[in-house]
Amino acid sequence: MIYTVEKWIKEKAFGCQTCGQCILTHTKLICPMNCPKGLRNGPCGGTLDGKCEVIPEIECVWTRIEKKKTQKQDGIHLPPDPKLLNTASYVNFVNGKDRKTRLPQDFVDTSEIPASSRLARKMYRGEFVVTLEIASPLTAKGLNRVDKIMERVADHVDAVNTTTNAGGIPSLSSMETAEVVQAYQVESIIQFCGRDHHADDFLRELEKAIGSGHKNFLLLTGDWLPQKDRKVDQQSWFPMDSSQMIHFANTRLEDFQQRLGVAPYLGCAANPFSTPMPISVERLHFKRQAGARFCQTQAITHVPTFQEWYKQLRAGRENEPKLTIPSIPLVGSRRAFEVLCRLPGVYVDESLRRIMESEDFQRKALDWAFEIAEGVTEHGAAGVHTMNFGMPPHLIDEFLLQIRDRARQARLRSLNTVT
Repeated sequence: MIYTVEKWIKEKAFGCQTCGQCILTHTKLICPMNCPKGLRNGPCGGTLDGKCEVIPEIECVWTRIEKKKTQKQDGIHLPPDPKLLNTASYVNFVNGKDRKTRLPQDFVDTSEIPASSRLARKMYRGEFVVTLEIASPLTAKGLNRVDKIMERVADHVDAVNTTTNAGGIPSLSSMETAEVVQAYQVESIIQFCGRDHHADDFLRELEKAIGSGHKNFLLLTGDWLPQKDRKVDQQSWFPMDSSQMIHFANTRLEDFQQRLGVAPYLGCAANPFSTPMPISVERLHFKRQAGARFCQTQAITHVPTFQEWYKQLRAGRENEPKLTIPSIPLVGSRRAFEVLCRLPGVYVDESLRRIMESEDFQRKALDWAFEIAEGVTEHGAAGVHTMNFGMPPHLIDEFLLQIRDRARQARLRSLNTVT
């Protein structure tokens, strides 16, 4: 009876999704479970112009919440307990069943534990780092392609992101691809998506990866699966968001260090083009409080936007290490360019669009990528993450061979400007 009455009232008043562990008092009476992904800690990186990544016709629920908030969130909401779904939240509140998932949990400060990877040491020393993205192939046969790429690039990159299930299309796991990377004495950055894992499963996989010699991890919420209907209901909610994954991994950091001898280097993603910009900045600060040590951005196609975003991000933190790696797209195919334009949360500047309409677009797109990379470096980037969108191998190699020298010159220009 209580559940029926509560459901009727709260559906009318708040669009309640009956999670049974209500956090309306923390979200300005706007139900966050109306996010199609079911995110309980803030917007995903696919939010552009304040619109929902999954259903662009509606306003992002978390953008609405953040606009109304007057103070920062001082803890993290854990994933909803599935046993409490479709039960009376008032009853769960009285008997305390919802306490762990209703109340924000304290962040765990592990800043005194140094990360174990070479990538971490380089970034904390202020060295310019270059990372490369290699998508895990669909089958084991495709690992030959990964091997051929590593033969060319191993001497020119500090780490390789081995992505998995790109675009929601099932592929080999990030760790299978990383084994090929490891064979070339290059560190991998293993990717996990909250979309694909429950907490216990994620922690088991994380420990397995650490035991296999991997030390860098990029923890993402994940894009919408293409085969799923774009709607809001309990079946569409992701098991975790990126902040929750980071938090769970961070709470185990000391344990991993003591038992396995490794403190993993935990990374997150951010989108400088997500608007309103202050919400994007605050979202990254939140992930860092949860335990993220470095950040990789969405594809950067407009330097002034990155400059303003990074300026806001660094305000009051000017003397801290620079740990943000912007993604630079190398676009060498018009078909791949169309893919880039369709990626959730990616803003594609007109300067690149004009290049892709020209005759010699590959060479022009490479020169454009150099300009973007130098521009973000002048404004404080810790390095660059290289993403290939159909660029021929010899032009990718040219980028990797030259980018460190160009970045060195960009940093010198930045110092001369300051002085």
